[in-house]
Amino acid sequence: MKLLAKFSLLFILVSGSGLAIAGYLAYQFLEENVKEQVLQQARLMLQSTLAMRDYTSNEIAPLLDTPASRESTFVPQTIPFYAATQGFNALRRQYDDYAYKEATLNPTNLRDRAVDWEADIINSFKDNPGSKELIGERSTPYGMSLFLARPIKAG
Repeated sequence: MKLLAKFSLLFILVSGSGLAIAGYLAYQFLEENVKEQVLQQARLMLQSTLAMRDYTSNEIAPLLDTPASRESTFVPQTIPFYAATQGFNALRRQYDDYAYKEATLNPTNLRDRAVDWEADIINSFKDNPGSKELIGERSTPYGMSLFLARPIKAG
């Protein structure tokens, strides 16, 4: 084999390896960047539901807590969890890839009952009371799903 052919082959192998490594690193960087953007948007949406919950607790519920209203029928809109869930469902019309659930082990509304993987997260928060947020991925029938969980504080 001529020297030029050997040099060309070596150059192609080194260049190809360099491109493959650069492509892999760029893919990892972009994947991490996209994940962080999704988490940032999820945090913003979560904050909006928490704001709806606080608004309902602090401003709506006191207005409806009168002797006359206690004798009338139950109004679910006065419950902060309900207001947050309904508010998020309105957001979900534009962001259908996101979901929100106030999962608990023993809910008053059955739609809030935690499934197995959610129960694991709840138990993780119980085991680590100082934990403020949990981020992870789980496998679904549609592929991998990223989740952002925060503990529900009673009171």
